[in-house]
Amino acid sequence: MLRLAIFSISLTGCFIEESHGTPACVDSAITVDIGATIDHVAGVDAGYYASYAAGGHWHFEWTCDTKLSAIGCNFTGSILADTPPGGVAAGCVACEDNDVLTTTPVGAQTRLDFDTVTSTGIDGVDFVSVPGNAINIDLQINGLYQNDLVFLPSGGRAVTQACMPIDLVPSAP
Repeated sequence: MLRLAIFSISLTGCFIEESHGTPACVDSAITVDIGATIDHVAGVDAGYYASYAAGGHWHFEWTCDTKLSAIGCNFTGSILADTPPGGVAAGCVACEDNDVLTTTPVGAQTRLDFDTVTSTGIDGVDFVSVPGNAINIDLQINGLYQNDLVFLPSGGRAVTQACMPIDLVPSAP
C-alpha cells in the first residue's frame, strides 16, 4: 500500500478565516491513486483524508486540531456515488451516538450525508460504489468550505482542490 505523508504546521486555523471560501467549480475532477493513504495525526492534523481501494471501496476520515486549539470541529458533507447492484454498502467509522450518517437513493446513485462533531479522535465513512466510477464530494468544516483541509492522494502526493463540490475519479477500478 502506498502511503503519503502530510506535514502539519499548526493548523489552529481550522476555526475559520474568511479566506477559506470556495470558488465555483466548473467540470472539476481529480484522479485519486488506488491503494494510497495520507498519513495524519488524530487531533492534530485537521481535515478530511480520502482513500480508494480496488473494487469500489472508498474510505473517508476526518479529524480536528483539538490538541492544538482545544476546540472541536463540526464536519458535514455529502457524497454522491453510483449505486452498485445490491446498493451502496456504507458505514460510519468511529462515530458516536450524536453523529449522523444517512443514505438516500437518488435515481441510479446514492447520496451519503453526514454530520459529526470530532475533536481528538477520528470519524469517517466507508462505502462501496461501482468500481472505477467517479464520486462527487461536497465537504465542509464548521459550516464553511475549507478546501485546503481536504487531502486527496493523487499523482503520488497529497493534493487539495480549490473548489467544492468536486468529482473524484479512481486511477483504476
